[in-house]
Amino acid sequence: MKLLNFLKSRPVIIVLAIAVNITVIDVHSSSSNFPIDKSTITQLQPQIQLVHTLTGHKKVTFGVRAVAISSSGQTLISAGRDDTIKFWNLRTGKLLRSLDAHSDGVTSIAISPDGKRIVTGGISTPTMKVWDLRSFLMLKGDSGHTQPVETVAISSDGKLIASGSDDYTIKLWDLHTLKLLDTITTHSGFVSKVAFSPDMQTLVSAGGGDDNTIRLIDLQTKKTRHILKGHKTGVDAIAITPDSKKLVTGSFGQLVSRNRAISTLKLWNLQTGKLLHEFADNFSSVESLVISPNGKILICGNYDGTIKMWSLETLKLLHTSRDGSSSVLGLALSLDGKTLVSSNEDSIIHIWQIK
Repeated sequence: MKLLNFLKSRPVIIVLAIAVNITVIDVHSSSSNFPIDKSTITQLQPQIQLVHTLTGHKKVTFGVRAVAISSSGQTLISAGRDDTIKFWNLRTGKLLRSLDAHSDGVTSIAISPDGKRIVTGGISTPTMKVWDLRSFLMLKGDSGHTQPVETVAISSDGKLIASGSDDYTIKLWDLHTLKLLDTITTHSGFVSKVAFSPDMQTLVSAGGGDDNTIRLIDLQTKKTRHILKGHKTGVDAIAITPDSKKLVTGSFGQLVSRNRAISTLKLWNLQTGKLLHEFADNFSSVESLVISPNGKILICGNYDGTIKMWSLETLKLLHTSRDGSSSVLGLALSLDGKTLVSSNEDSIIHIWQIK
C-alpha cells in the first residue's frame, strides 16, 4: 500500500459532457426528401455533483479502503483501517451505526444480494468475518487463512464467498452454512482481489507483490482456465462487465516519471483471456474500479486523487474529476447508476450524484 501526504480536499461541482449526438443532412442533395429537424441535433450534458462529504472515520494511515451500497440503494457501508464498519444513510449522509470490526483494520467488504449479510476481510486473526445486518452481530470469525485477508467477494446468486489472502490462497465458503468448501492455490504472491462473474462461470483473482497476473478460474472445476499477463506491477483492482464478457484490470503500473505511470489499465475478453485494449492515455496508477450497471462506463479511482470515467464503447476518456489529494481506495455505484461513492486514503468519503 502506498502513502501520500494528506492535504485538504475541496468539495466541487463538476459538469461532465459525455456525448454529442448530431445528425448531419446534406440540404443540397436531391435525394433528401425530408426537412431538417432541429430536434435531431442534441447535446447531452449529465452532471456529477458532490452532495455529501463524510468524515466519520478516524484519520489513520491507509484510510478507508472499502465501500459498498446496499441493493435497496438506501444504505452505504464503509470500512477502514480505524477498525470500524460504518453504516450511513446514502441520501442524507447521516451516520446510522458503527461497529467495532477487526482489531487492526478492515481491508475489504462485500454485501450479499439480499442485503442481509456482509463479509469483511482484515489484518488480524480472525481474518474474515461474516455479519448479520438484521442483528448487527458477527456470525462467524474464521482464521482459515494464515495471513491477512486482502479481498472478499460474494457471488451474484448469494451462495458463495471468496476470500483472497497474503498466504497466496483463495478460499471458497458457503455463505449460509459458513463452511469452507475449497482452497485454491494458484498465485505466486499474495491475492489482492477476487471477483465472481455475474453468470457464475468464472472466479477472477489478481496477484500482488511479484505475481502481477490475473487468473480466470472455472467455478465448476476450480481449475485455472487462463493466466493473463501484461501488468508490470501487482494488480490492485478488477471489474467485470454485467454481461460477463469483459474484464477490466488496474495496477500501479510502471513509473516513467514522478507523477506518470504507464501500463496501468487494461481491458480483456473474459472468455478467451485475450487482451482487447490497453488504455494508453491513462497515466494514473489505478487503485479502484467500478463499471456502470449498463456496462457502458468504467470509473477508475486513482493514486493521484483523481476519478476518471471512460467509455467502454469508444474506449475514450470522458471525464476527470478530483476526489481529493490522496489515493482513491474505494468506489461503489448504486444499482440505478445514479449515485457514486468514493473513499480515500485521508479517511474521507464522498457521495456524488450523477444526473
